[in-house]
Amino acid sequence: FGSSCSRQPQIALATNFPCPFTSLIRQKQKLPQKIAMPAAAEEVRTRSRSPHRASTLKAGSPLEGLTALLLGLERRPDRRERCEQMLKQETPWMKTEFFRATDGKLDTIPDTEVAKTWNTKNNSNYGAYEDVMDKEGKVLYTAEQFADPGVDYEFSPGERGCAHSHYRMWQRVVKEGKPMLILEDDVQLIFERNSGGMSSGKTFTERLELGVVEATKRNADVLYLGWSGHRDGNFKFSKANPGRKNPIVRKAEYVWTTVAYVLWPRGAERLLEQAKPMNQPVDNFMGWECREGRLDSYVLLDDGDDDETWSGGIVTQLDFNGDSDIKKSDGGDQGDDPTEYLAKKNGA
Repeated sequence: FGSSCSRQPQIALATNFPCPFTSLIRQKQKLPQKIAMPAAAEEVRTRSRSPHRASTLKAGSPLEGLTALLLGLERRPDRRERCEQMLKQETPWMKTEFFRATDGKLDTIPDTEVAKTWNTKNNSNYGAYEDVMDKEGKVLYTAEQFADPGVDYEFSPGERGCAHSHYRMWQRVVKEGKPMLILEDDVQLIFERNSGGMSSGKTFTERLELGVVEATKRNADVLYLGWSGHRDGNFKFSKANPGRKNPIVRKAEYVWTTVAYVLWPRGAERLLEQAKPMNQPVDNFMGWECREGRLDSYVLLDDGDDDETWSGGIVTQLDFNGDSDIKKSDGGDQGDDPTEYLAKKNGA
């Protein structure tokens, strides 16, 4: 399906090669030391063949009864089949249900559930914006205007469909009355871990069990299994609690991507309460609700993730830049045209 990540920070690596953050698909790279935040490194996790270590659940596992909703477009059966085959091989214990995504190009989306436009002001607190110019080189909006008063964009059809798809899955979690695992169909379980070696269904399951236990202790609303951005150990505005940091989960401040997360009913209710309508791309919306204290979100660390890790977790994305059905209205970090969906193309 493809996450709806909007524009995120950029930095120059130690080689002085300017390298924009691209996605959760990453290699073992960390935030550079002694650099002012915001900071983000292009971290590309290398995909490879599975070590063929499938997982099973032991009696009393915290994952017993956990259902995964696999989100995908009906017109992309290739993505669904790839993901279902991987999950069947790597996590045969997982009960998976295909969840038909709202197609932003075909389906009617109520304006009361997802707005037609959004403003960049909130995301600019964490993402890096630049001057936007027209084809003649005339400045339409400056970087300062993206921050205040913010620039209005129309949702791209893909962004709006993605947002509505998650909205409907939140409704489903409320209806079921139990936590559910939400997966987008570009989720990938096999990658090179930050600690070295390859991940597998076995490592995914073991780490998820630990994460669910820790998140439940903290009465979490959301547990991100893949993430990029600011959380405990790399806060931007939030203040960290003193003492030893948890090696399994960390409190989120503002993180991007919705490729995989566990959502509890209280969290779904809180999101739906604020989404009247949803007025940001879905990952921005969830990040802002957390930052404002209305949503208790945590990130799950993989073995090897630490305070210098910008993108982490126990999943990655298959082909974030090469195979996405979602155009980023603000250009994102995929190189989409940042002028195509401007609500107003007036000069600065």
